[in-house]
Amino acid sequence: MTTPTTVGGRALSDWSRDGRFGTWHALGPGDAGEPPHGVLRIDRALLAPPGARERLAAAVVAVAKLRLPGVPATVDLVRESGDVWLIVARPPARTVADLLAAGAPGLDEGSAASVLNETAQTLLALHAAGLAHGSFTPDSVVLAPDGTALLLEASLATALVEEAPPASAQHADITAWAALARTLGTAWAEAGTPAADLFAHCSETAESGDLATARTTLTAGRAALPRDFLRRTALRTAATAALTELTETARRETEAIEEATEATPADRTAADSDTADPEGTVLGRRGRSTPPTAAAGEQATVLGKRNERAPATAEASNDGDDNEILLRFGPGVPLTEEESLRALWAAPAPGATRRRRRRRAGLLGAFAVLAAVAVVLWLLLRPTAGPTVTAAEVKAPTQRLSCGQTAEVTGVVTTDGRGGPLTYRWLRSDGQESGELTRTARSGEREVVVHLQWTVRGPGLFRGTARLQVLRPDGSPIEAEGTFSYSCA
Repeated sequence: MTTPTTVGGRALSDWSRDGRFGTWHALGPGDAGEPPHGVLRIDRALLAPPGARERLAAAVVAVAKLRLPGVPATVDLVRESGDVWLIVARPPARTVADLLAAGAPGLDEGSAASVLNETAQTLLALHAAGLAHGSFTPDSVVLAPDGTALLLEASLATALVEEAPPASAQHADITAWAALARTLGTAWAEAGTPAADLFAHCSETAESGDLATARTTLTAGRAALPRDFLRRTALRTAATAALTELTETARRETEAIEEATEATPADRTAADSDTADPEGTVLGRRGRSTPPTAAAGEQATVLGKRNERAPATAEASNDGDDNEILLRFGPGVPLTEEESLRALWAAPAPGATRRRRRRRAGLLGAFAVLAAVAVVLWLLLRPTAGPTVTAAEVKAPTQRLSCGQTAEVTGVVTTDGRGGPLTYRWLRSDGQESGELTRTARSGEREVVVHLQWTVRGPGLFRGTARLQVLRPDGSPIEAEGTFSYSCA
């Protein structure tokens, strides 16, 4: 079984680790500088039983519909190079298992409490929706850049491995959480301290089958934890180091692939001709799409479109599989637009060449005029130095949000009053990022206001933290954060 160099239009990193359901890889940054993604290459043996692929697709959609902040966002479930790949918004590093094995510095009672609280919250939300994680272990808990704990592989076990009833799978989740509480209490808390006793009590409560009460006990025991544990300093440091390493590795591999593509375009075309449509664009980025001859009907889902490709003929099939599934999360490109794009690249009619020659002289003159206009516009609109930022503040709702409400978060950036562009970004505690944004300050405007809208859905309790980073070209960013709470029965 060969490993492709790209999946979903992104370079596949050499970094990998084995998981229960296949092999995890990291995908390189996107064209617009997006962070690396994680991708799980599903074990082919798990997809062999009848209906396995349909159960997998149903499980992925069911979890994605919940939009849980404690589960990495699903990007795609695709079939490429004879394999099924689950692409998520976070690389699977570092996991809590990695931290336990490496003995990462600075991890303490507060780190344990953060991981336990956030994983319990996500498990309770899955259970409230009638689902179960099914394979909850320290290997399935990964850190977001801000140090929050996210659950990988949610509901994959119930789709691919186990056929236990939901209640039984949920009980297994709770038992596994109780074991994690005892493990972290032993590893990251000093024996005999109030924090160690708190974790042991929470573990015992969960072992009785009551995860909700165990989590309530944990949050009520805040006095036993370090005062600054909500900053997640050690967890954030560990997550940032892992993400930086993966980003740099993936960037180098992406550049190597691009150089190889430029050097040997003919070889690459020959190698990819049986699996890729070089004209296709998926989700607004380069990647493989369904060839025109294989296009089939589309079924809408809550996250975008589900496309089932028609079975290939026996001559064109790579492995004799008749049940290919392609899920796309996002708007995609409608078939009519794909046909329009292909028409733009169609061969010209026999008389078109002569007509082009007659128009060429006029076009050259027009291009010269446009070039002169572009130079003038650049001189008028070229970037100027932005204001000097002296402070930042974030204001979040003080009242608890209820089911489906949106948090209106406001950032106030204090400047020296000079006009010009101000670059900033929002980092959310659920692992989502806004990317770099720009706000143009007016001359004399000493307080620049920026906004973030954060909608939370689903049952359970949630505490959201929005961090504002104001970027400065001559130094580290200025940061501020605000926190709100959410409750939905």
